[in-house]
Amino acid sequence: MNTLGIITEYNPFHYGHLYHLNKAKELTNSDTVICIMNGNFVQRGEAAIFDKWIRTKMALANGVDMVIELPLVYGIRSAEYFASGAVSLLEKSRIVDFLVFGSESGEIRPLQEIAHFLSKENKYYQKILKKYLSAGYPFPQARELAVKNHLELHPDNISIDISQLREVISEPNNLLGIEYLKALKNLNSGLTPFTIKRKGSQYHDPGLQHKIASATAIRKRIYLGKTEDIKEYLPELSNIIIKDEITKGKFPINLDLLGMMIISTIRKHNRNTLSKFAEINNGLENRIYNEAHQTADLKELISNIKTRAFTWTRIQRNLLHILFDIKENDFALLDQYGVQYLRILGIRKERTDLLAKLKDKAELEIILNPSEYLNEINTDYKNPLIKSLSYDIMAGDIYSLLYNNPDYRKGHLDFTTPLIKY
Repeated sequence: MNTLGIITEYNPFHYGHLYHLNKAKELTNSDTVICIMNGNFVQRGEAAIFDKWIRTKMALANGVDMVIELPLVYGIRSAEYFASGAVSLLEKSRIVDFLVFGSESGEIRPLQEIAHFLSKENKYYQKILKKYLSAGYPFPQARELAVKNHLELHPDNISIDISQLREVISEPNNLLGIEYLKALKNLNSGLTPFTIKRKGSQYHDPGLQHKIASATAIRKRIYLGKTEDIKEYLPELSNIIIKDEITKGKFPINLDLLGMMIISTIRKHNRNTLSKFAEINNGLENRIYNEAHQTADLKELISNIKTRAFTWTRIQRNLLHILFDIKENDFALLDQYGVQYLRILGIRKERTDLLAKLKDKAELEIILNPSEYLNEINTDYKNPLIKSLSYDIMAGDIYSLLYNNPDYRKGHLDFTTPLIKY
């Protein structure tokens, strides 16, 4: 029996995800699928369009056997930390054999070579990278230019043609795949990686030209109330689940409320306290402070802060760090200890045997109900498990305030929502 690991957001679960899931099972001859999934907020620094329990239900309905939540402190950070946290959970479960991810490349070798190169990060490369960062390039672009610059001088270090390099390291899923491979290498992991070439629309394509449409295009229609437009782009069971939730008046969530929360939180700070948050430096604290007092609209705020060095996605993540009061030293403490637990969100009814396997094999605590570990948020606690779990609970408490129907805006849903079984 082979067990396949997948890292995803399912925001929401569409035909591209179903293709990846089925192809990965076929590729690895796996009969069990364990998914590491973001909670209520995703890696780009946005609130998920449906909460983690609804997205868990969609995953189980479409063939995933178990869904494990990626802790917030990894889920809303750069690709390096996102990948490191997710891969660590799969590795420390001790029941996963393969990691399969989607990529624009569709070939594992060039991604492995770049991952190996970046894991070494020699002095010349670091010097060039620092030069581009100092010139105001955002990190992803600075890294791309530094890698290309180094390999033009030392072409023997890698077998990829320099003319193909930009294509390989500039695409979002390729980059995330490289980070997964770096994490596997750093952990000396026994997981075997595979990659599957993405099909259909590009990552951010807003159109619905292909049956496998981008999640961006699907979310856009849902927020506009045009759910009829997306029926043919979602598996039947995803459509049924989404329709049921929208009928309740619960979704889509109210992003204006999130904007008000973020801006009101920023206005409680001064420039000095803002600079205590991760990645807020080089004058970014001044831009955030000034612009938060000029607008009450989140998109306008981000647009006014954005520069070549400070990308939209980075700013979105930074603003969530402020909202959740996760400072640089909080991340440093939690990074020191690494992942602490496997929070199980859901499981297929016929695969409850996986819980027994996890309890027998896993190196981490298995959490089914957080109330067994804490009954209120305590992010000042020095125990890394309690501290990290507290941020997950906080994210749920804040997210619940975004439901359209006020009847659902209760707190502590993480304590009262049972394990999803489908």
